[in-house]
Amino acid sequence: MALTGARGGAIRMVPVAGGAMRLVCATGLPADSLASESLVDAGCGMCGAALRTDDVQVEESSPPCARRMGVFATGPETGPMLAVPLHCRGTTIGVFNLFFGKGARLPSDVMGLIGPVSEMLDLVLDKALSEQERLQSTLSAERQMFASEIHDSLAQGLAFMRMRMSLLQDAIRAGNGAASLKYFRDIQSSLGEAHAGLRQLITHFRQPLDRHGLLHALETTARTFHDRTGVSLRIENRVRDLKLPPEQEAQVYQIVREALANVIKHAGASSARVVLDRSAGSLRVSVEDDGTGARLVRGRRGAVAGEHYGLEIMRERARRIGGRLRIVSAPGKGTQVRLSIPQASAAE
Repeated sequence: MALTGARGGAIRMVPVAGGAMRLVCATGLPADSLASESLVDAGCGMCGAALRTDDVQVEESSPPCARRMGVFATGPETGPMLAVPLHCRGTTIGVFNLFFGKGARLPSDVMGLIGPVSEMLDLVLDKALSEQERLQSTLSAERQMFASEIHDSLAQGLAFMRMRMSLLQDAIRAGNGAASLKYFRDIQSSLGEAHAGLRQLITHFRQPLDRHGLLHALETTARTFHDRTGVSLRIENRVRDLKLPPEQEAQVYQIVREALANVIKHAGASSARVVLDRSAGSLRVSVEDDGTGARLVRGRRGAVAGEHYGLEIMRERARRIGGRLRIVSAPGKGTQVRLSIPQASAAE
């Protein structure tokens, strides 16, 4: 409107499934007339013509439309009106209207502006749709990751308890006190592990990185790690001015947490450390323990027995930030989870 000197404007969209055009925004138009204009037949007037022909429609005078819209319609003569088709990925999805005052004449350069402005709006709509799809994809990935972590943390334990409950019931009916006590203790132990896993999962999704960044979050984790797990944890930072984009910080932090969870559950370790280092063109984060180191079962992708979902979660997080995950383990020599993330140089 500012570019063309128009006194009113509106945008109407057509549903994907077809049907009436929906008024999504308007300015410079009387509020009392907009309610009746919220839905308009897709074949109505110049807007319908713009949809059918996929071309700009210009009318020097359109009294019925102007009167219905209440746009400067004080007499039989009204100003020029435009209907310009809008597109998204090559498909016509609506029109935008410009209304000019009574007696106005369209300047010769106005029509020259309409084409570029329309193309610009098409690009904006394309970008908006791409962003919406990206957000939906991210949400879907997060839900899948959440489902995987629930499976790894809770579902397996609940399945074990369910089997033990059946055995406990049989032992009670048979009057076998020793077996009943054994199955009861198995269930009690598994229930404790499930509860601890649930608390860890809640913390895992609630705890965002604060404004102090990744290093501070890791050091905070280390301060209480021994009291909670019985495994001492040391953070070794060899990187000066460690600063990462928020997405990278979040994913690195969660990868480290998952690796530490595996140390607690499977390694039989007494100590662990997280090392942050930088080599030419990459940041390296390593989680190392002094455990048995004998839990690798080589498969098609070198998966670890009982840790498949946890490993897939870590690998997926690494892929999200362009990183690479590697796991090295040997009997009696502990395990290392190594994450490498490409980093741009300061000059770049």
